[in-house]
Order: sequence, then C-alpha cells, then structure tokens
Amino acid sequence: MHRWKAGYVNELYLLLYRKKVGIFGAVSILLPVLFAVSLQALEPVLGLLAVGGSFPIQMLGFYTALWIPLFLLTLTGDQFPHEVASRTLKLAFLRPHTRFHIFTAKVAAQGTAVAVLLALLFAVTLLCAMFAGTPLGLAEGLSAAKAYAAAFASMLALSAVFVFAAQFFKSASGFVVFGIALYAAAKLAPFFVQSFPAFSPVSYTDWHLLWLNDGVPAGRRITASLFLLSSSLLFFAFGYYKFDRKEV
Repeated sequence: MHRWKAGYVNELYLLLYRKKVGIFGAVSILLPVLFAVSLQALEPVLGLLAVGGSFPIQMLGFYTALWIPLFLLTLTGDQFPHEVASRTLKLAFLRPHTRFHIFTAKVAAQGTAVAVLLALLFAVTLLCAMFAGTPLGLAEGLSAAKAYAAAFASMLALSAVFVFAAQFFKSASGFVVFGIALYAAAKLAPFFVQSFPAFSPVSYTDWHLLWLNDGVPAGRRITASLFLLSSSLLFFAFGYYKFDRKEV
C-alpha cells in the first residue's frame, strides 16, 4: 500500500508539472467568468435573466460534453502513449512497483484531476451566480452538488474508455486524433442507431440531468448507475490487460 501511495503521489506531481494541465485549469476557471460577463452584457438585448440559479448546471453541460472529454484525451495521451514514446514508462517498470500499481496510480491521478476540475467549475459558477445577484439557495446548491457528483461518475466511465483505447497507441498525437474521432462518432451514432446509447458510456455525459429531475423513476437511475459502474470496471480491466502485456 505504501508503494502504491508513493506511485500515486508521484503521478500527481507529474500532472502538476505538465503545462497542459495548468492551461486547462486556468481556462476552466476563466471560461465560466467570461460566459457570465458576456451573458450579463447581453441581458438588456436578450430581455431575460442571463445568469441565474441554473448557471452552474448550464456550464456543467458544456464541460461534460466537450471540455472535460478533451482534457481526458490530452491527459491520457500524456500518461500512456507519450510515456511509451519517450521511454519514461520503461523507467517506471524498473522501479519496485508492479504494473498493476503503476496502472492504478495513473488512473487514480487522472480521476483526482477530473474531480479538482469539477470542484473548480462548481465553485466558480456559484461565485458567478452570486455576483450576478442570483445566488443559489441551500436546496439549489445541494441539487447542483448532486449533479456535479453524478457528472464525476460519468467522466470516470469515459476515462476508462480512453485509457483502454490508449493502450493501442505509441504516439500521443495519434491517440488524441483517434480519440476525438471516436468520441464524435459515438455522439453521432444515436442518430443512426437508436439502440446505441444503451450500450455506450459516451452517451451518458449528460447523466447528471437525471439527478435533477425528481420525476425520473428510481429504477432508471439505479440501472444507469450500474451500467456506468460496470462499464468503468470493464474498460479499466481491458486497459490493464493490454498495459500488463505492453512491451516498452
């Protein structure tokens, strides 16, 4: 356990030292502020309340559909294919750690990064709503927090898919291009195959909306939760299987 913790902390430090992570973090903070300022400026033209209590959820929809998937692709490309190409992964294998420890430490560090990104977004959007004169009440705040927690679960499932796919690449740029194409195809597939969303974790990026609607049956939420959990475990298991047999 001590060795795994040391590997996990090391992966967190590696993430902190990556410029891409810092850029994503900074832009993640600035985007809600820019959106809020722009909407407030357009409020007289729109004739509507631009930034209201739903602002944190509106921004969450954008982040889970586009921004966080892009962040996951970039992070996964750096953690796996890039380290294979630069041979830093080979050095990690020489340390007294099992491949399982190395793999799970990378995955856990990636999950931590997503959690921090969502926490930053939640805090910034709450502040934007407050400064716009429409602060969230306790009930609204708890509901939004529940949606962000649900979004974290769906992003973990998406992360598992990307981590599995990354094991087939030795180039970070090649993986990112493939990942974007795969994600776009998975998003477009339901327009051609109606049953596709039932078998795709990618279709659950807006899963947090289920937890905002009290009219959604509890059985549907449980089914969706079990599907995301099983998808995460399945793709992480497949990813580790390929990682364990990887030649570097």
